[in-house]
Formats: sequence, structure tokens, C-alpha cells
Amino acid sequence: MLMNDSELRLPLPPANKANKPSEIQFFNYLKQLVIAGQWKADDYLPAPSDFARHYNLMPSIVQTAFNMLAQECWIVRRDGVNYQITPKINQPITHPTGFSELIRARGFTPNSIWLKREICTPDREVQWRLDLDNGEKIARLERIRLANDVAIGYECSSLPAALLPEPQLVEHSLYTCLAANQLTIGRAVEEVGAEMCNPAMAIQCGFTSGQAMLRLTRVAYLADGRPLELTQSYFRSDYYHYEVELNR
Repeated sequence: MLMNDSELRLPLPPANKANKPSEIQFFNYLKQLVIAGQWKADDYLPAPSDFARHYNLMPSIVQTAFNMLAQECWIVRRDGVNYQITPKINQPITHPTGFSELIRARGFTPNSIWLKREICTPDREVQWRLDLDNGEKIARLERIRLANDVAIGYECSSLPAALLPEPQLVEHSLYTCLAANQLTIGRAVEEVGAEMCNPAMAIQCGFTSGQAMLRLTRVAYLADGRPLELTQSYFRSDYYHYEVELNR
């Protein structure tokens, strides 16, 4: 893919005082450009050969930098040739983190398309997981999750209506709204699975029917042990992966 005029005017990266290898210097340079928004989510990068020619670098240096970007999930290789920007989410297992926080940490802008914000009667699974008595209502939040305006997931959150009586007040981050009302998560249990995108979800979210989806089911609890939130999410597997940190 040929570089356009704006890309050709990109400045050369400054010399690295840490005396790091050229591959790492160029990787850091490209990474900063991605974070700064030089390319948007789902944009295709110019070919490594274009970068090599423009910056007068050995093709192997540029290719190594591209490989490093792919390993850190800033880009993904398509059709074995082209490289595409992807706001891939690193989900740490060590602590519960909201979608908005994860996306911002990757340098992208989170957003949502709201489908439902309502008070309703829970089904059996929701009643069981939130330990609700018969007759108790829930606040239901259903939305399509976006990263830089690209739909990457579907999310449905259920909370006891007694803790969130006005779900329409949640505009962006649920956790920010909860924290403003002195509702803090003490711990969370998350189940991870995989399944194929069904036709109904594909139509609703603009996904491809049959594509691989990562299914997350999270139950969050207050510090006193009361269930606070049940969230069931489905994310495109090409945009989401888990990161585990082990300490000894």
C-alpha cells in the first residue's frame, strides 16, 4: 500500500540515547504514532517496504518492528500481506477493570450505542447470580461497545434496582457512575468462554455471523459481599485477549 502525502511528511524519529537496536527504536516510534492517532482503528498501514524506502531503513528492521507491534496487539496481519490497526484490549486477570479504562489505556476512544437502560424483572439466571428475592427488580444496561467508532463487542449488565434505581443516568462508564454513588467493587469472579456469533447478534451489532467471539461473564461484589453486578459480554476475538500476570 503506497504512502500518501501526509504520511510521507512524517518526521524521522529522534536518535535514541539509550543506544537501543534500530528495530526497537523504530518499533517505539511507530507505536507512538499509533497512540497519537496517526491511523484510526481498522485503518491499513502502508507496507513495510514503503516505510523502509521512505526512512532509508533496511527492510528487515521495519519488518521486525511490525512483528513487535503485532505481538503487542497494536496491529494485526490480514491476508498474510496487509497490516491493520486494531484497538486490541489487554484484559488483566489480576483485578476488575472497566471497558472504558481498558480502551483508554490502549490510546483509543471508548464509546457505546445504547440499546436498553431500564428497570425490569430478572430472569432465573440473573436472580440466582445476584441473589435476589422474588419480586426484586433489576437495572438492565444493554449496549454495543465501540473503540474509535468501531463496534467490537456487545455487553449486557444487570444490577439490583435498589443499588441503581435510575439506569438512564449511566452515560459512559458504569464503574464511574457506581463510584460516584459510593459503590465500590471488592472482588469479582469472571468466567471466560468462546462461541460463534449468532445471526441475531450479527444483525444487531454489525458483526459477521459465525465469527469467533470471546464470551465473558462477570459477577462483581461489594466489599461486604453483596452481589453488585452481573455483566455478560461478547467481544470479537480479533480485538480482545487476556493478559495474566503471575507473582511469587
